[in-house]
Amino acid sequence: MRPRWCIAALLFVLTAAPAFAQADDHVSDSDELIGYCLGANTELVERFRKMQLWGCGNAPAMAWCREAKKSAPEAMRYRERLVMRFARVLSEKGLLDVEQPTAARKKLKQFITDGTNDAELCFNEKGDRDEAACDRLQRCAEAEKLTGISSK
Repeated sequence: MRPRWCIAALLFVLTAAPAFAQADDHVSDSDELIGYCLGANTELVERFRKMQLWGCGNAPAMAWCREAKKSAPEAMRYRERLVMRFARVLSEKGLLDVEQPTAARKKLKQFITDGTNDAELCFNEKGDRDEAACDRLQRCAEAEKLTGISSK
């Protein structure tokens, strides 16, 4: 008699489990912003890393290059801290987990990709700035405040 009761209880738990599972694939606006800034700052870390490899020369006209190259390591470390903080916030919420619904993971991945693309458009290697992309990147100051790592 006892094994039947255990099987019945197990079947009940298995049928009720999906009802308790988090079927919500909603990504909040703040999570969207943090994902966007995670992508943007990941790209900027790479840009600052490359900047350290520049050969600027000694010409007076290249002073801007030498200054940028000199400040790149500190800027890169700051962006790396932002990337780690944004990733930690999303990870703590479980948004980077494989168990997340596919739709939620796709949404978050798209936000991260959008941030990466905007950073590429704003700071492209040809020197052509996409001002709209640069304006969208300004939202990351809000994400820094949300995660408690504001530079101000």
